[in-house]
Amino acid sequence: MKKLVLGLAVTLAAFAGSAHAVYLDFVAEAAGNERGVADGTTINFSGLDVTFTSLSAGTFFAYFDDLDDGKPAGLGVCEILSAGPGSACADSSDDNIRSGDAVTLTFADPVTVSNFSFTDADHNDLNTNDIDTLLIAINDANDFMQYTFAEAVALVISGVDLIRFAFDDNGNGRQFYVNGFEAAAVPLPAAAPLLLAGLAGLGFASKRKKKN
Repeated sequence: MKKLVLGLAVTLAAFAGSAHAVYLDFVAEAAGNERGVADGTTINFSGLDVTFTSLSAGTFFAYFDDLDDGKPAGLGVCEILSAGPGSACADSSDDNIRSGDAVTLTFADPVTVSNFSFTDADHNDLNTNDIDTLLIAINDANDFMQYTFAEAVALVISGVDLIRFAFDDNGNGRQFYVNGFEAAAVPLPAAAPLLLAGLAGLGFASKRKKKN
């Protein structure tokens, strides 16, 4: 029993230690490799798989836009690619998230998202903008919440399987790129330490029984 409890303790500790935060850097992803991707494309960011889909399959494409005069872009949307998935946007002005656009990211396991960063259509910082708005949906792709960019930057949301970014047609919508954000694996479930404590208790009881 003692060996079993110790083994479980080591396993649980290793699991807890494996949870880490990953910055999804879409600016770096686009650097030297500007392109639109087919719906359902999965990209690995430092061990975390993220799957990208657009507003409607085959009509729009999640798009990674490179720097412009040294200013960041990142994740946007393109309607028409010059030569299909993997190529550049046919219209260079249609590579950000604008009216009618949305892009969805899904995760194999729930994550906590935070530390968002955005730039506008001219690649200028939006992170302190407390007037213009965007839409973000969590887990339900059609359940949007409206945020100013400054509010979105401050968000910390746990248990995220899906996140969708869209232009806010019903507010002070601003065209934008998602530069990136942090995604952290959900930590060790709260029940696990209780299970470990229970097994440790069984081990202690077994030891006492042997002494008696």
